[in-house]
Amino acid sequence: MTDEPPCTYTTAIAALLLGALGPRERQDLEVHLRQCPTCLGELVLLAPLPGLLHRAAPPGSCPRWDP
Repeated sequence: MTDEPPCTYTTAIAALLLGALGPRERQDLEVHLRQCPTCLGELVLLAPLPGLLHRAAPPGSCPRWDP
């Protein structure tokens, strides 16, 4: 048994959400999403994450925590 995603397109979903795909890759993935319920479900699940990134503290703004 392997830990591979169920679909080879699954790993491209994050890149799509972050705007990191080129026009051709984006078009290919958008076509694929119409045919693959697994990837469409992943897209729905991950869609809110890019909007939450702006809430992350900028590097260096949090004091280092040393127990």
